[in-house]
Amino acid sequence: MFSLKLVKFSVFLSYVILYTKAQRATNKQIDQLDKLLLYSGWKNLNVVKFVKYNCNKYHLENLIKTPTHRSLCMKKVRALTVHLGCTYAKVINNLFSSIINGLSICTKNKKRIYICTEGFIKIITLFIVPLATLMKGALDALDSIHSLPWAYFKKNYYNHYIMSPLLERIGDILDKLNERTLSRYDLSTYYWAFDTIYSFSKSIIKDLKNETDSYCEFVPYNQYYLWNQWALDYRAIYQQGDKLKFFKFITRKFKDYIKSVIIENYFQLGFKFDPITEETFVPTPEDLIIQELELKATEEEPPTLLEIETH
Repeated sequence: MFSLKLVKFSVFLSYVILYTKAQRATNKQIDQLDKLLLYSGWKNLNVVKFVKYNCNKYHLENLIKTPTHRSLCMKKVRALTVHLGCTYAKVINNLFSSIINGLSICTKNKKRIYICTEGFIKIITLFIVPLATLMKGALDALDSIHSLPWAYFKKNYYNHYIMSPLLERIGDILDKLNERTLSRYDLSTYYWAFDTIYSFSKSIIKDLKNETDSYCEFVPYNQYYLWNQWALDYRAIYQQGDKLKFFKFITRKFKDYIKSVIIENYFQLGFKFDPITEETFVPTPEDLIIQELELKATEEEPPTLLEIETH
């Protein structure tokens, strides 16, 4: 027993020593972080008042404008990763709370069970899961600037890696939904898939609260503001005589919202997606400047990972 405790203590001590030594950043790390923060999108993140990490409060504006000192670079990386995680948490909350509201409407009409179930499976598959993949990739890429990235350690080994495990888990719903094949001749398959999506969405909302309570101080907002706005937009269109089907309208709203999130909270933050490796990375300082200039010069939207229907 004594020897086992001694081994554990030795491992812990070695980790502390390694961690302590790693706090002084290299010129490459400092330059990479500072150049990333020059990207225009960081100044537009406004859903989080401040984040809490290691008993300290961090405001994004101060993190952006304060020069990165060698001894503080690692703390800055951590604080920025937490801030980005909080931002992504609100996006995920908006999406899954809207799914829950949409499913609730579908229960009022049994004839909609086919359309709603197939529609939300499509939304989740084509839009939400790929978005979660991009978000996790961005968090991991930012975190990789740190000398000891959170991604190297198991959950709760040293510090909880905010949002990354949850974003990865969102893809699990596809495996769950693939357990049974939908059949128009067997309505029970639709009810099963419907309940699976609803239960999964509720669990994500619950886990988001646990994920963010210790870290994120959000700007006050209505959890259902996105869905409420969509409902108002649809009512206005309907009153004008446009009989656009509700679920087609909602699908378009999900697509447009996720597209804007990818542009504003991913590409405009300087992250790049490698279509060959399907991984997100932080470009070199030279690439960051070139990418920013190209976006301004062409005024074109960056490509997305998602399959977006245009008709």
